[in-house]
Amino acid sequence: MQRLLACLLLLWPMLGAGQSSTGHIDGHVNGPTGHGLEGVSVVETSGRFSAFTGADGHFSLTMPLGEYTLITRSMSHQEQRRTVVLTSETPTLTVDFTLQPSTTALQEVEVLGRKETTYKSDYSFVGTKTATRPIDVPQSISTVTKELMEDRQALRLTDVVKNVAGVTQYSHYDDLTIRGFRNGYESGFRLLNGLRSGFSYGNSFTQAPLTVNLERVEVLKGPGAALYGDINPGGTVNMVTKKPLDVSRQALTFSTGSFNTMRATADLTGPLNEQKNVLYRFNTGFEKSNTFRNVNDTRSLMVAPTVTFLPTDKTTINAELVYTHIDGYLDRGLPIRGGELYALPRSFTLSQPSDYFRTSTYYLNASLNHKFTEWLSFNASYLDFTYHEDLSEHRTLNTYADAPANTVMNLRYFDRRAEEYTKNLASYFVVNVATGPLQHKVVTGVDYIRFTTDPQSTMFEARQKLLNGVATPLTFDLKNPVYEIQDPSKYIRRPLPQFFVDYINSVYHTTGLYVQDQIAVTPRLDMLLGVRYELFADERDYGDGSQNIQQRRLLPRAGLTYALRDNLNYFASYSAGFRPLKPEYIRFPERYGRNTSFNPETSYQLETGLKGEFFDKGLLGTVAVYQIVKRNQLVPTGALTADGGQVYRQNGQARSRGAELEMVGNILPNLSLNANYAFNYSEVLDADLPAENGQPLANAAKHSAGLWTKYTFVTPALRGLGVAVGGNAVGKRRSENQVKNTVTGEDYWAYWPSYTTLDAALFYTTGKFNFHLNVNNLLDKYYFVGGYDFFRASPGARRNFMATMGYTF
Repeated sequence: MQRLLACLLLLWPMLGAGQSSTGHIDGHVNGPTGHGLEGVSVVETSGRFSAFTGADGHFSLTMPLGEYTLITRSMSHQEQRRTVVLTSETPTLTVDFTLQPSTTALQEVEVLGRKETTYKSDYSFVGTKTATRPIDVPQSISTVTKELMEDRQALRLTDVVKNVAGVTQYSHYDDLTIRGFRNGYESGFRLLNGLRSGFSYGNSFTQAPLTVNLERVEVLKGPGAALYGDINPGGTVNMVTKKPLDVSRQALTFSTGSFNTMRATADLTGPLNEQKNVLYRFNTGFEKSNTFRNVNDTRSLMVAPTVTFLPTDKTTINAELVYTHIDGYLDRGLPIRGGELYALPRSFTLSQPSDYFRTSTYYLNASLNHKFTEWLSFNASYLDFTYHEDLSEHRTLNTYADAPANTVMNLRYFDRRAEEYTKNLASYFVVNVATGPLQHKVVTGVDYIRFTTDPQSTMFEARQKLLNGVATPLTFDLKNPVYEIQDPSKYIRRPLPQFFVDYINSVYHTTGLYVQDQIAVTPRLDMLLGVRYELFADERDYGDGSQNIQQRRLLPRAGLTYALRDNLNYFASYSAGFRPLKPEYIRFPERYGRNTSFNPETSYQLETGLKGEFFDKGLLGTVAVYQIVKRNQLVPTGALTADGGQVYRQNGQARSRGAELEMVGNILPNLSLNANYAFNYSEVLDADLPAENGQPLANAAKHSAGLWTKYTFVTPALRGLGVAVGGNAVGKRRSENQVKNTVTGEDYWAYWPSYTTLDAALFYTTGKFNFHLNVNNLLDKYYFVGGYDFFRASPGARRNFMATMGYTF
């Protein structure tokens, strides 16, 4: 036995050398031109073995003998898989990869046009500031593409949101409810290509943006403050404009419809030279409509040229200049007569024939992307946005002259000239690096935003007029309305109100410093960590030696995504929110109905759910549950100060909990779908007004749903013909302010009734011509999209149609 053991010990090294249990893989990862790609991760599917390529694209792996699947992971190139087998006969293998660029990941700032033509967008920038598949972002993102907007003939942003889960109209302005919270006026703004625009903030929220030049509308659900600063907690709306394509495409449309509506649009794009390194896009649109509201005729014009320069294969520059002019009336909504919601036709208005509302917006948006290496790029964007308005209007004073009967309304007259400026500069680096087995995509940068008003802005307000030499209140009899050309020279001018003085002195800026890391932990597990430091300050000279108002906050964000299957991801996230208040609310709270300073608003969201791609990745489905808590919620009361300014109160805490289901894309190549359902339970927990405790948030429906499905026939006899059906259902919603009982005069909360509308469309395409007919509110439902109180309710349009002929060439 001893001799046998001795022999085995002598032979052991030889046996080990002859039957090695480990193998080795060498290889290179190259680009399409054959050059090595640095920083690409080569990972075995279990995540136990991984390597990164060097400067020449070389990698090596040592692992036990067996069968493995190797995956390449790169932020700028498409994934590739290779199955290999290491055996005792072939313990060493050479495995090379040739990767194709990922067209979406190449642009860190979106400067090249999207070529897909479906309801589903394959990538989004709003969730991470880089091109990322929505399924890989640990936060809900809803997208409405230009194809869906065209099929529904949606001209304004308010026409688009009916296709988004958990988003409804707060009023008929650019004023939305997202996951229970208001997003408009002072509580939100619209992003343009990821930069803050003047839309939906200040005076401009009364005019919903046009969609003529929009590629898609994205809604990042929950606070987006870690990326964009002071954002409302319900969600962030990002409007992505159309970018040039490197292929020629031209499209013209001509439309006619209800309310004497006429509309025309043009979308032209392509290269300007043979090298295809100078591209253009030109969008324009015009609409004339009487609208479904009396007197409120509107004419809208947009002109939007865009140019993209590609000076090298590593540098892309984009510039667009957009001009919009809208000439019409400022529709303040429908007054409610005698406490009866349906007492007046939905066309009823307080506007007089001599009123007008003329607005112009101008913005220049430029962006730069430069790739220093395969792992380092620099991005910069600039947006210079101007909003101008000329306004002459008769509007409610938010009181009745014959209360509590409430049939004669007190009026105020406004003549206002105002201009607002919003300037953005954003710059950041994107770095792809590895630390051990982890691959990082780091975004770090700084945003600077400045908001000012034209000091020459001014206004004229009146509440009385001289009638036979006697000062008489301005009123409007809802039972016997009179519409005539008014003579404001007979109106009694009031002193310039303090709230408008505060407005023209609104000069503030905010700087955000942020860093975000997308971490590939294993082939199935990704993490996202981010933090932003927001520094908000005003520049107003108070004239008494006092300090400027500073509001600062650290805003964290964290999330994870785990691939349960190749097409199904689980996600969970936490995100913080912050909204600094206008400095005058802190410095001069007494001007807004409070003895002590208002506090900045803070919030957070917890969210988890599933995202999946189905039907050969044609359909994106999202199921999400969430909780949002907002503290120090600023609420307008509807009451006015002595000089006509808004009185505010501040609730200690408001909470929103809910669940959403959304499906967007194609079930079949000829069957498109956009379907959504949202359940939202919101509650005011610590109200400044005791009667509001336990109430749902204003204009927040517990249930809402939307559907749009389009089927195109493929049988020879019906080829080119398509049909679409859809609609929306929204539950009852609480008014923002209490209203008075017309018998007792007591205050109570009113509710806008629930409603369901039905829409339908027919499509026909032959050659380069296409025709479609849309009918909205097919059953002619009288409903309210939202509103503030019985002075300003927002009715939906009656049944209407739009017929369009289009030509592409």
